[in-house]
Amino acid sequence: MKRALPKAEGKARVTTLLELCWEYRFINADSARRYGLVALDLAKREKSEDLEAEALNNIGVTFEAQGSYDEALAYESQALALRKKLGDSSKIANTLNTLGIIYDERGDYEKALSHYFDARKIYEGLHDESKIAMVMTNIGIVLRAQKEYQQVISYYRQAMAIYQKLGNKFGQAACHSNLGAVYLSLTRYDSAIYYSLLASEEFEAQNVRQFLATTLSNAAIAYTKSEQTEKAKFYFAKAKKLHEEYNNKKELSFTLSQLARLEAKQGNKAEALAYGEQALNIATSIKAMEQIMQAHEALAESKAKAADFRGAYREHIEYSVAKDSLFQQQKSKQLLELQTKYETNKNKQAIALLDQENKLKAAAIERNYFIIGGLASVLALFALLVYVWRYRAKQQQKVIAQQQKLRMRELQINSVIESQEQERKRFAADLHDGMGQLVSALQLTVQSIKNTSNQEKTISLVENSEKLLNDIQSEIRNIAFNLMPPILMKEGLVPATKELIRRINQSAKLKSEVAVYEVADRLPDLIEISLYRIIQELVSNITKHSNATYLTLSFTGYGEEVVLTIEDDGMGYDLTSFQNSKQSNGWRTIQTRMQLIKGQIEFDTIVGRKNNTVTITVPLKVAHEVVLSEA
Repeated sequence: MKRALPKAEGKARVTTLLELCWEYRFINADSARRYGLVALDLAKREKSEDLEAEALNNIGVTFEAQGSYDEALAYESQALALRKKLGDSSKIANTLNTLGIIYDERGDYEKALSHYFDARKIYEGLHDESKIAMVMTNIGIVLRAQKEYQQVISYYRQAMAIYQKLGNKFGQAACHSNLGAVYLSLTRYDSAIYYSLLASEEFEAQNVRQFLATTLSNAAIAYTKSEQTEKAKFYFAKAKKLHEEYNNKKELSFTLSQLARLEAKQGNKAEALAYGEQALNIATSIKAMEQIMQAHEALAESKAKAADFRGAYREHIEYSVAKDSLFQQQKSKQLLELQTKYETNKNKQAIALLDQENKLKAAAIERNYFIIGGLASVLALFALLVYVWRYRAKQQQKVIAQQQKLRMRELQINSVIESQEQERKRFAADLHDGMGQLVSALQLTVQSIKNTSNQEKTISLVENSEKLLNDIQSEIRNIAFNLMPPILMKEGLVPATKELIRRINQSAKLKSEVAVYEVADRLPDLIEISLYRIIQELVSNITKHSNATYLTLSFTGYGEEVVLTIEDDGMGYDLTSFQNSKQSNGWRTIQTRMQLIKGQIEFDTIVGRKNNTVTITVPLKVAHEVVLSEA
């Protein structure tokens, strides 16, 4: 494109300049902006509003990339106004998406979501799957800031599916980056490191340097939380170099604050204070309130480590002021917007009411009593028809809802029946294969005792009979344990699980352990039985399919809920295939039991990757209510 630029003239030259501006936006924002400004000037001379709007949009993107949000908003607002005038829906949506990014980075999440949803509506009307995935990813970023993690993961998975379908490598890398950030928020640091470094490799291969720095920072944060300080400093330093190269002030300020805290932690006082001051100066220059707050917090920690307690106190005060200002700013904006909406609607209603009164007065003069009477009759008939229609619609909705409940209940009953049938078949097989053979062997031994007169042989046969009787007793105990472990009913879920793990460890194929943190000795019967059956199903799948050598079950109590975590070092599996399998009712059994106890289950597994995690959360309060309602 650079070679073609000297020969290009008129609109062709403007187009080439705009392409160069867009190409350089992720490599060197300053160079990109120079191309954009020249293109803007030429577009105005050529009187091409379409190219002028494109130039305004691209210049705004270069300012956003460097954290210069006031300038970015000014250019993007001009671009949006011009594109609305031209009526180009696709480009209007592009600018709305960019405005959403700017408001998100400034911390104005309500405006960010408003612009994103407007953009998404346009993209859906145009059936532009790539852009739909892009804006869904951006919505996920805003929801992550509001800690709506389940919605975030859902948005990212939908976006990832579209990107994989389209073969969009950049989109896939962006989703991996965002998943790393989500797992970082969920304190699942191994997964955060995995996805962040995977995204880093993908961005580096595509030479997307702006986002590469962000993924490196996320990996560094995860290493920091995992107490791996040297690795954290290594990746923060790489991110810092990239942010400086790209002049991304907001992210550079954040990275410097993190480096300050790490240096303070290691006792490097001078380095910690230097990084903290740099972070504060940069954040203040771009008016990024969240980064100002982070810089003051880092300086407070650094000065405290340096025994400058007065300075640390002042920095902590500044941190608190910045934090209060950030949240107060958001609340004030929301209140102002609500008040404006209220006043606008109030004025509109007053005008509409005045117009209606004038129309009624004019109609009263023109109409006679006969027309008024006829109109009243028509209105009464119409009202009656509306009432009948609405009544029927409500009744139909009730019928549909009842049918759905019955279908769901039928599915649950079928699942339970299938599960019981499987248990009966397994019980029959255990009796036939284990007990049947042992009883047959005992019968033969007894028959041999009857038919022998040799005393020594008789003693040997009697001893063999005793051994067979002991084996039969052990087999009966195993079958009884699998049907309903007595320890589960007598002592509870945790002791029963430990007994199950003890039996698994006897096989020498899988080393297992159970960890318990602040869990009550006994839980409601429904929870204990349901969780035990779910554990049996999941552990059975692990031993059969994952080639795992190590298994850990953890029970953790959190106030009104209990969390069960099952981790193994086996190979990952296709979760969709497991959930949709027609050969096994294992997943449906798990689902049915989870619905009974109002629990949630989450899988972290990837085909081809070792280490899998299943997390089950059960609310104890809701579970108590379920038990009472069934009593």
